[in-house]
Amino acid sequence: MSAIDVFLEQLESRLNIHVVQQILREAELPTARSWSELRAIVKGAVKAKPSLMDRLEAALVMQQLCDLKAIAFYEIPSHAVPLIELNFKTAKLSASTLTSSFPIDVSSSVLEQDDGVLKIVHKFSDDFGRGIVLSRRRRFSINNEYAHGALTPELQKQFPNAEKIIEVTSFNKQTYDVIYLNKNSNILEVRADCTRESGQLQTAGQLNRSVDELRLYASGFVSKVVKGYNLGHPINLLPLAKKVYEDRSGAIKKIGFATEEESVKRETMRAGVDLRTELFHKTGAKAIDHKMSIFEVAIQWHGSEVVGGVSGSKPEIHIPGSYRDYVKIGARTDFLFVKGVRTYADSNFIIEKLKSYK
Repeated sequence: MSAIDVFLEQLESRLNIHVVQQILREAELPTARSWSELRAIVKGAVKAKPSLMDRLEAALVMQQLCDLKAIAFYEIPSHAVPLIELNFKTAKLSASTLTSSFPIDVSSSVLEQDDGVLKIVHKFSDDFGRGIVLSRRRRFSINNEYAHGALTPELQKQFPNAEKIIEVTSFNKQTYDVIYLNKNSNILEVRADCTRESGQLQTAGQLNRSVDELRLYASGFVSKVVKGYNLGHPINLLPLAKKVYEDRSGAIKKIGFATEEESVKRETMRAGVDLRTELFHKTGAKAIDHKMSIFEVAIQWHGSEVVGGVSGSKPEIHIPGSYRDYVKIGARTDFLFVKGVRTYADSNFIIEKLKSYK
C-alpha cells in the first residue's frame, strides 16, 4: 500500500467525512458523498495542489488532539501554571515507532508488540496553551450474542441446553489521549480518546478505564513539578447542565430530565435543529413551567459564533448522565464528550462557555 493510501485510510478511520468535504470545497475542488470517491479526488488533486495534503494532515492532527474526546477539566492555581507549562515544554518524546509514525497509526504487527503503557508521542502549543499527546495499544473486547436457533447444527448439538451463546472477540486499537493546559483560563484538560474500531464509541466500562488511567497519569505529571499539589477532583459538570440548556447561542441536541412528578424523559434532535424549538418539547416544557431537573444535555454551536473559528466548524459538547446517578448524594459528572472541533479556537471556545456557566 502506498503512503498516500495509508494516509487516506487513516483519514477515513478517524475523520468525519464532512471535514474532508469542507477542506475540498475550501480548496475549490470537487467533492463527493462517499469515501471511495473522496479518496479518488484527493489522490488526483494532490499532484496539482500539494498543499492539500498539508491541510488534510493538519485536520487529522487536530482530530487526534482535540476531537472525539471525553474531557475532564481541572482548575489549576496560578502559581502552578508556569511550572506545568515548563514540564510540557521540556517533556521528552518516547523513542518509539508510535512517535515517529504520528499522526498515522502504526501497523497491526507493530502495535501488537506495544506494552500498552501511555507514551508521549507529540508535543504542541497554540495561542491558548500547551499540551502533549499520549499513545498506546489498547485491547478492546466485543461480546456478540447468538440465539440457539442461529447456531450451526454442530454447535446446537454441542450445546443442546444453551438458550444463547456469547462470543467474546478482542482486537487492538491505537489510541490518542491528550493532556492540555489552557493558560488563559488556568484549566488543565485531560482528554481521553473516545474512538474504537470503525468509529464506534468505547463501552462505558472501557471509557471509564481510559479516563481513570489518564487522570492518574496527569496527576503524576503535575505533582512531579508542583511539589505537594494534588490534582484532586475535576470540575463537577452536573450542576452546569441546566445552564447549558438555557444557553440560547447554540442548538440543544439532547436532553435528559426529570419533572416534579418524577417523570423521567430523554429527548433527541438531529440535523442541528434546536430541540427547544420543537413543538412537542415546547408544549411539554411550558406545561410544567420549565421545572426540569436536567441530568444530561448536549449542545452544538456553529463556527461563526467562535472567535477565530472556521466555516463548517460545529463544536459540540455532551454532558452525559442518568437519573439514577443524579439523585445520589454527592452526585458528580466528571467529564463531557466533545466533537466537531476543527480548530484550537473551537476548543478554547468550549472552555470559555464552561466558565460562563459557573
